[in-house]
Order: sequence, then structure tokens, then C-alpha cells
Amino acid sequence: MEKFLKFLSGYVILEVQGEQCERFLNLCRAKNISIRKLKCPNPGCLILEMHIRDFFSLRPVRSKTGVHIRVIRKYGMPFFIVRSKKRIAFFAGILLCAFLILFLSGRIWNIHIEGNIQNPTPDILGFLSEQGIVHGISKRTINCADLAASVRRQYPEITWVSARIEGTRLILTIQEEEIPQDSVTETETPCSLAADVEGTIVKIITKAGTPQVLPGDICKKGELLVLGRLEILNDSQEIIRYEYVHADADIYVEHELPYYREFSLSHEEEFLSGDTEHHSYIRLGNFYLDTGKTQKSGWRRTAWEKQVRLTENFYLPIWLGNVTFEKIQKVTSVYSKEEAKSLAVKQLQQYEEKLIEQGMEISANHVKIETDYDSCTARGTLTVIEKTGIPVAVERKEDEET
Repeated sequence: MEKFLKFLSGYVILEVQGEQCERFLNLCRAKNISIRKLKCPNPGCLILEMHIRDFFSLRPVRSKTGVHIRVIRKYGMPFFIVRSKKRIAFFAGILLCAFLILFLSGRIWNIHIEGNIQNPTPDILGFLSEQGIVHGISKRTINCADLAASVRRQYPEITWVSARIEGTRLILTIQEEEIPQDSVTETETPCSLAADVEGTIVKIITKAGTPQVLPGDICKKGELLVLGRLEILNDSQEIIRYEYVHADADIYVEHELPYYREFSLSHEEEFLSGDTEHHSYIRLGNFYLDTGKTQKSGWRRTAWEKQVRLTENFYLPIWLGNVTFEKIQKVTSVYSKEEAKSLAVKQLQQYEEKLIEQGMEISANHVKIETDYDSCTARGTLTVIEKTGIPVAVERKEDEET
């Protein structure tokens, strides 16, 4: 601390020469002039350290003793400021920077939300924006208790919210209500099930309703498969009333799908020549600052861009991007019969995979591949098994009394 105070007030190192050096010291003591680090390297010579304010009080002492005083070195803030008069802009920049740091440290620059699952972070940030809580807001204007209460009111599924400020961060810790997984029985509208494709019934498992077909039966599109009406009988096996239910069943039907693909043996192949070009760009909203062309004929264009952000959720409307162009060369070639057949098989396998993704089961393949002098053709049918049964209105009857 003492060194820091010395630096602020400033001090000098002096060399005092003369025949009355001892009297010089006595007069300094009499005038309460502080002297530190006194050295006597030679008779009639003193080296000492002294504050600036004491140095300017030496004139009468020097006049009485006739000594010669020489300043060896100057230290401290006052001398630094005098030497830096030509660098006013530099010190102004330092003061401005200190002011900006002080100003910016009093504001929120990162809004962090944790613990939210049901409510996305962008939605909560949008609500906070409506409440005036945005990046750059003064920390003094934020009441954490009121903010937590407003979030709970806006989102009923949030059971607990903690809002706190750490430095320039506003942190919201959220705990959401767990959604019960218990199944809820809902009243379903009575309906029947009808076929949406034509084919042969291979399997039927009825869960609710009255089945109208059996395995092996042939059904047409729109034909009734499960009736959503139950007959309630008495002891004499007479119908006393009807109950209508939401028909439910697992019904699988087998039918054929036509398949046809044809392509030319002559085709163009594209490959990269290895020539590449790169350039960068800056996007400000919808305005681009580009250093090169955006499109080039005969070149493949690959681009990526990244939005600039200052903190976790504080994005600026500025995007930095890079574009890579790779030159494409086209060559016309002809498939051999083996290559054409292999490509046709690959196309058929891709089609079958799409059918399987749709829940179908392929039971038979009747597709033939033929190749002539200029084309390859794959034609035939695929036998598939798929689930059927679409809800249709159930026909109602008046209850019969016994």
C-alpha cells in the first residue's frame, strides 16, 4: 500500500554534493523534510529519495548550505502524466473503456433457462421479451421474485421457478409438473370398419364389434369387415336390444401391387474434377456483403453460415458464411447388361423398403427384369400383406322388445 501511495504522489532520487552536506541534512530535519534511503557513496556526496512536495521546499536549504542538487530519477503518476501529454487520446480511450465496462457490467447480457422440457426455451424467451426482460436490460429494473411469479402464472405446468442474477447473467431454474402416464378411457363414437383395399383376408382379430368376414374371404374396397353393433339376447336367444360400439380389430389383407420401372442404358455421369474455389460473405438481415459470385454454371455449390452471438441466447442479426464451389465434369456412358440389371434390382429393393416402412409385408415377388439394346425394364407385381380397416358410420336399428 505504501508503494502505491508513493507512486500516486510521486518522488525523486537526488544527488547532493557540497561541503555542507551535514548541515543540509540538519536543516531538512528542522523543516520536517522527509528523506529516505540515504546513502553516502563518497565524502561530500549524498544519494537520497524524497517526495515531490518536499523537493520544492529545498530552495532555502540549498541557498543556506551552497550544495548542488541534481535530480537522478523521477518516479510516480505526476511525471507519467506530464510525459504522456501528447497521448491524450490514449488515456481518453482508457477512461472510455473503463466507463463502458462499468456501464455494461450493470446490465444483463445472457438469459439462461434450465430445467424446461415441456416449454421450449424460445417460447419462454418470447414471453420474457413481452415482459420487457431482454438482453441489455439494467439489472436494477429486474425484480427476481416478480419475474418468477409471472412465469408461473403464464405456464401452469411449471410448479417452481427460481430467478437469480449472477454477474451479467439472468438464470431461470424451472421445475415442471410431470405428466401422468395413466391411460384415460375416452368415450368413442360408435363406428364399423370397412376395407380400404381389395384382396384376400389372411388374418382377423376382433377386439370390439361383430366380424363380418373370415380368413380366406375375398373382400372388395368399401366392404364391411367388422360391424360396430352388438346384439343383446335373452335366454330364448331373442334380440332384446342393440349396443353400438367403436369397432376395433386387427385385419390383414393380401393383395397385389403393380410395379413398373424403365430407364435408358445411355446416361450421364457426374464427377468432381478436383478444382475448388472458396469465398466468404457477411449477411446483415437480407443484405449480403459477398466477396465472390453466388452461382457458377457447371460447379457444385456448398455453403454454410453461422449467426453471430454474444452470449448463449443473445444473437445478433449478423451471419458469417463461407461458400465452396467444386467443378463438375459430365461424361456420357452406357450401362452394361449386368450393370443395368444390378441398378434395376437396387431400385426394386428401395421400393420394397418403402413399402416395409409403410407397415406392409411382402409375401411374393413377381417382377421380371428385361434388357434390350437401349433400355432396361422391370415389370410385374408384388404380393403384399397390409393392415386394413377404416372407420365408417354404423347402421342403426331400433331396439326389439321381447
